[in-house]
Amino acid sequence: MTLNGILTTSLSGLFTNQSAIRVTSNNIANVNTEGYSRLRVSTEANVLQGASAGVNISEIERVVDRFLESALRTAGSNTAEFSVQREFHDRLQGVLGDPASNSSLSARMDQVFQAMADLALNPADVLRRQQMLSEVESFTSQINLFHEQIQTLRADASQQISETVTEINTELQRIAELNPLLVRQRALGEETGGLEGQLAQALGNLSELIDIKVDRAPSGGVTVTTQSGYPLYDSSLLQLEYDAPGIVDPGTDFPPINIFRVDAETLEQKSSSRDLASHIRSGKLAGLIEMRDKQLVDLSLSLGEMSGRLMDEFNAIHNQFTAVPPPNELTGKQTFVDGAQQTGFSGIVTFAVVDADNELVQSVTVDFDSAPPADFDALVSQVNTALGGAGTLALTNGVMSFTATNAAHGVAIADDASAPSDRGGRGFSHFFGMNDLMSAGASGVYDTGLDGSEDHNMGSTESTTYRVVNASGAEIATVSIPVGSTTSYSDIITAMNSGATGLGNYFNFTLGSNGELTYSETANYTDLKLEVVSDTTDINGTGISFTEAFGIGDQHKANAASDVKIDAAIKADPNLLALAVFDTTGAIGDVVLTDGDQRGALAFQKLETSLVSFSAAGELKASNVTLSQYVARFLGNAGLQAQRAQNLEEDNIALQQEVAQRNADVSGVNMDEELANLVVYQNAYSAAARVLSSVQELYDNLLAVV
Repeated sequence: MTLNGILTTSLSGLFTNQSAIRVTSNNIANVNTEGYSRLRVSTEANVLQGASAGVNISEIERVVDRFLESALRTAGSNTAEFSVQREFHDRLQGVLGDPASNSSLSARMDQVFQAMADLALNPADVLRRQQMLSEVESFTSQINLFHEQIQTLRADASQQISETVTEINTELQRIAELNPLLVRQRALGEETGGLEGQLAQALGNLSELIDIKVDRAPSGGVTVTTQSGYPLYDSSLLQLEYDAPGIVDPGTDFPPINIFRVDAETLEQKSSSRDLASHIRSGKLAGLIEMRDKQLVDLSLSLGEMSGRLMDEFNAIHNQFTAVPPPNELTGKQTFVDGAQQTGFSGIVTFAVVDADNELVQSVTVDFDSAPPADFDALVSQVNTALGGAGTLALTNGVMSFTATNAAHGVAIADDASAPSDRGGRGFSHFFGMNDLMSAGASGVYDTGLDGSEDHNMGSTESTTYRVVNASGAEIATVSIPVGSTTSYSDIITAMNSGATGLGNYFNFTLGSNGELTYSETANYTDLKLEVVSDTTDINGTGISFTEAFGIGDQHKANAASDVKIDAAIKADPNLLALAVFDTTGAIGDVVLTDGDQRGALAFQKLETSLVSFSAAGELKASNVTLSQYVARFLGNAGLQAQRAQNLEEDNIALQQEVAQRNADVSGVNMDEELANLVVYQNAYSAAARVLSSVQELYDNLLAVV
């Protein structure tokens, strides 16, 4: 070997070991850096024309196990999904409070029934009446608070979705910047370990936000897709878009999370947008969507079912009895009833006018069985004629009212004891809400009493539009149902059940015996959701739409827990609390109401042990339980959801830690190994330096001889 050959060999050794020492020192410096993967130096012999010419670094590579790296990203994505759910449930539990406390919803329900029991002991006591109303108001205030907080949490989830989308876009932009640099470095044969580490960090951050799958190209670059295979970064950059609405309520129609391709330099959109919802399987984004669209909605629906049934039971009793003295006027709630519509009632009801001494002034009994009025206009005319000017019954734009002509007189509506009036399971006064104790943003109970053969009296240009979505939130179909070609409610239901132009491929719609509209998935589908996109219908010009009348869509069911309140007049004057039984057998001049009658208070008290039929709502199945039991089920379900999220978070954290440890065993820095390598490289460097020194001495001696 010539002196130049020896010189070249020694210099290659110096440079190679110098780089190896630098890499090893970097590993040691990052021994405690989370997520750092050690770098490994690979060397190869440098051969020129068949002769050894020293050593070269063939590659400086990150030591990783691609399978463990992918598993770690998946575990991180799952952990992030359940962590954000647990955070929201923690906040909700803070509002619901301790179920064992005196301020819990269950405790307040018990206090309501205790106040009712006290009232039954002395119904004429104004203080006891006020106490009962106060306890009911405290309970309704809690319902209102829970409803508002659930919607506030949904709004927060929506806002966090917007922020998460921004974070995803930032990470995708970072990947788009690093990927071409990595390809270039690898093509030039230069070190890529540093870029690999930055790319791995960006991919790890992205995986916590949304589930991803990473594929490696031979060139060293990566393509990133969702686990379902939808591209997030391939040959070009894609970006997400979500515009969070400012105000959220049960009827809010959230915009989709769109994805589209953009110019990598200007970020200008260069392709059409597509909804990404069905491709989001895990990560923080999936957890937020689950809270916004599923778990919090389920809780709002079960809360609405609880509130609606409670109001319906309380109002049923209050409409069954009469205040002493009775009010001068009874005004009902907004209904869809028109004067020309058939009454649909059975049984017997009495309309009466009573003077200040609780003596009967005039009354009329309507028998819907033996002599039914042709329609509501006929009913109004029959009652007013029989009352002879003492009182007036009126139906205006769907609102029924009953007024005594003399300001000192009062009015009462009472069902026959043996054959009470009935439509859709409700008496006349209850159906129209003539003497309701409570009201809310929606009734929550949609037993309309309608017969399918009745004319719907909606405009020819009116229509309803529905959206069908699957469990992942992806839209399956949007269907518009016009009412112009239909006449009766049965016609509309037939149009909805049509497979060609309606929703029949997805749902079966049925009108029940009480006029309730129910629907369920067809055999071809499971776990579908029906959303109301728009509804321009107006039944009988009353302002009530088709979907509102039948409670179609989450909005109407959840709103039964919004703005729940006691009637303002009753709250101001507890003497208007209806607790007395009107004597339907009394003649004109007879006392037909008794102050201190406790039968109404006893009926309220009996509610504590009465079974109520609750429909399926959210995660709670249909059941026949008491009001207190359903309150406990609601709170238990909220607690179960919170515990489930916590357990899933803990399970996935444990899995993530296990995978991270295994990954660290492969990719992590071992101080003993690195120090041993450092000694080896330092010795090799010293050896190469000694060879170089010897060559220098030989050159010096050679020059001295010359």
